[in-house]
Amino acid sequence: MHRIVETLKWIQNTIMGLSALALLSLPLITAYDVTLRYVFHAPTIWATEISIYLLQFAVFMTPGALLVNGDHLRVTFWIENRTGMVRWWAEVAVALAVLPYAAALIWFGTSYAQRAFDRGMLSPTLLQVPLWIVYALIPLGGVLLVLGVGLKIAALLRGDEDASGGPSQEVQA
Repeated sequence: MHRIVETLKWIQNTIMGLSALALLSLPLITAYDVTLRYVFHAPTIWATEISIYLLQFAVFMTPGALLVNGDHLRVTFWIENRTGMVRWWAEVAVALAVLPYAAALIWFGTSYAQRAFDRGMLSPTLLQVPLWIVYALIPLGGVLLVLGVGLKIAALLRGDEDASGGPSQEVQA
């Protein structure tokens, strides 16, 4: 079981690294395109489309890893004031509340990607990227989110995390 958890954490961390690279490349691509367009009057045919795909990767693939690491956006005004088992159950409930959203991503994203595949849909640009590849990021992100919920709850069950989502800190006197 420990090996499975470590493998899932490695996958989530790899996704985070790739997303960081994608987000780092966005301003570089944009600067390159703006320079070519306005300085050399030779715009690119790929910069906008690739930027959209990189941003889509970062948006749909990272929520699971963010959930596991406790870095996701959440409203904590109620949970922060709780302690003990009440807080633990609140953390579990919050993690489980993500599952319907993940299920919708998986269900509708798969349907959309399948439709794009069946129809042979291509992007309406010169790159003509098969859109099923792009749309497949949606259900894949949903699956990673479900795995993230599983990892979060497993960590809570093991007591590896404090209720704020980060690693537990032992206070030594």
